[in-house]
Amino acid sequence: MSTTAQVGKDAPPPAPDPGALSARRAVGLVAGREINSRMRTKSFVLSTLGLVVALGVYTLIILFSKEGPTKVGVDRDAAALRPMLAAVADRATDVDFEFVTIDGEGEGDSGDRAEKLLRDGDVAAVISGDTAGPTMTVERETDPDLLAVVNAAVAEERTTRELEREGVDPVDFAQRVASSATQTKALEPSGNSAAEQFALILSSTGLLYFFFIVYGIMLAQGVVEEKTSRVVELLLSSIRPWQLLAGKLIGVAVVGVTQLVLLGGAAVVLAEGTGAISLPTAVAGTLVTMGVWFLLGFFLFAAMLAAAAARVSRQEDLQAVVQPVMVLITTPFVLGIALLSKNAHDPVIEWLSLVPPLSPILMPARMLLGIAPAWQVAVSLVLAVAALAGLTRIAGRMYANSVLRSGSRVSLAESLRLR
Repeated sequence: MSTTAQVGKDAPPPAPDPGALSARRAVGLVAGREINSRMRTKSFVLSTLGLVVALGVYTLIILFSKEGPTKVGVDRDAAALRPMLAAVADRATDVDFEFVTIDGEGEGDSGDRAEKLLRDGDVAAVISGDTAGPTMTVERETDPDLLAVVNAAVAEERTTRELEREGVDPVDFAQRVASSATQTKALEPSGNSAAEQFALILSSTGLLYFFFIVYGIMLAQGVVEEKTSRVVELLLSSIRPWQLLAGKLIGVAVVGVTQLVLLGGAAVVLAEGTGAISLPTAVAGTLVTMGVWFLLGFFLFAAMLAAAAARVSRQEDLQAVVQPVMVLITTPFVLGIALLSKNAHDPVIEWLSLVPPLSPILMPARMLLGIAPAWQVAVSLVLAVAALAGLTRIAGRMYANSVLRSGSRVSLAESLRLR
């Protein structure tokens, strides 16, 4: 019987030849093997193209879902009020109305024309009558924003007439009033609408969640596959277990970052080219930050997944041992969608985004929205690095204690035992 076949459940790991390979060389060879074997596959190419197409479709959905300005009809009797209505609406930043002139085909039938436009949904309201006291007709309910615009326009129109009657220049009067207007200042200015903010939250959290899941499971399946085929025994005859684990983590991470950069670049091109979403000013810095958080999160989760996968020898048993880690990945994604979409400034989400393993998904989303202070980003990075150092040490021990154990599942206590 061969030496390889004699490695059983309780057999100690074979001692590598210390003079065969340096640690850096060993890790580099394993990482290169992972990169070459995964990036040259059809699945990598097809999945990248498929995700780019999905981004394009999502961008088109956002573009077509954006509603144009609300049309408001103005009949011939109130036509003199239309310039003032347009001016007041332009000054209001949170409304978008377009005032169009309507008229009947013959004398006296403008009311019928207005009613038809309202019932057909061509206009949201019709303004008619004298400019001093117009009537706004709607089909069912009055838009309060539109009513406020009309009232302001009527008041300004009346003020202009009264000033002219008293011999006061309305333009000069308006300039004097405007010079004493209150100035506003936003602590956290944002040009994104609610829909755009949701798109940013979904794209950032969803993309990181997707990559953590896909590449983490890919790594875990590779660990079990090497155990099943006994390849790991050959590899560990030349290198140490931690070198094998480190090389696999780095190799798969490089593949993941490559695909993430390709998708991130495609997303930026689509967003800038179509104007579907307002991106942060420093787009390049944002992409770099996303890459850093991906690496931190991936090493954090993938190390635990690889250690858990080393405890089993069959793909059928993999789901049971990786389920706790999957919960750790899914929780911040669900919280990100639920809490950030409801109130991005909620103190709960701020504190949760500082704590690993929630920070690798929650903090990038807050940074993309432009609501994460620099000190919170720094604290979350420090805590994530500290957690990564501790968990990778534990994961390395579990991997070394379990990867050469064939047969039934290695218990958690046994995998954590000091040797």
